Amino acid sequence: MAEVPEVETLVRDLREATVGRTILETVVIQPAAIRFPTADEFTTSLINRAVLASNRRAKYILLPLSGDLLLAIHLALWGTVALVPGDLPRLPETLIVWRLDHKEELRLIDKLGYARAALGPPDVLAERLDLNSLGPEALAPNFDVNVLARQLARRRGVLKSVLLNQRILAGLGNRDADESMWLAGIDPRRSAASLTPDELTRLHAAIGKVLTEGIALRGTQRDLFGRKGQAVHRRYIFERTREPCPRCGTPIAYIRIGSRNTHYCPGCQH
Repeated sequence: MAEVPEVETLVRDLREATVGRTILETVVIQPAAIRFPTADEFTTSLINRAVLASNRRAKYILLPLSGDLLLAIHLALWGTVALVPGDLPRLPETLIVWRLDHKEELRLIDKLGYARAALGPPDVLAERLDLNSLGPEALAPNFDVNVLARQLARRRGVLKSVLLNQRILAGLGNRDADESMWLAGIDPRRSAASLTPDELTRLHAAIGKVLTEGIALRGTQRDLFGRKGQAVHRRYIFERTREPCPRCGTPIAYIRIGSRNTHYCPGCQH
């Protein structure tokens, strides 16, 4: 599942392996994978563009290109990007191919077909993807407990749903939200505004721990070079329904909150 650890791993790999290189040609295999512009404009606009940087905003991979263009890639649930030799046979689930110099290709791959790419001037792309309305990044240096408290204050919605609202907190995914609330010992059904200062401190620390450890283990999927990440998808409680809680032994419960699968421990999350 492509959440922040998986996306951040790919962003760092792209920074290492593609910055300074040139996109010679783009092949759109599945036109539906392009949000905008048209497939023809997408391929034409990318000819001979140099990759200048590799960044992340929430779960978007953002690649600034020469000529004041920005390429955005969203992996959805199970998408990925792979840097491979150009003569390697393409998988059937390949959506877009960017042919680079040195006879290599960057490929957008998604077995479900939900991954998407978009291209445009940075300000246009930010507006059309609504990037400017995203909340603070949970991994930003200035994301302290006070920022979290301010974002959750007066939010009477269910905590799980609030944490997944990208306008409130950018990038936290379903799996990592469940794991963070378990580490903090907080029931996902609680009102976000009901958290005490101590609970906010625990939740802030838990979010940081889950994300930084996930990145250190290079996520749960394959990285840009095909190496499998060492993080465990079913870490403490996520998708461990009816298994004993690692902390208190109570069977892990499964519920739906806001149409999202949610796992928690009824014994030690309050």
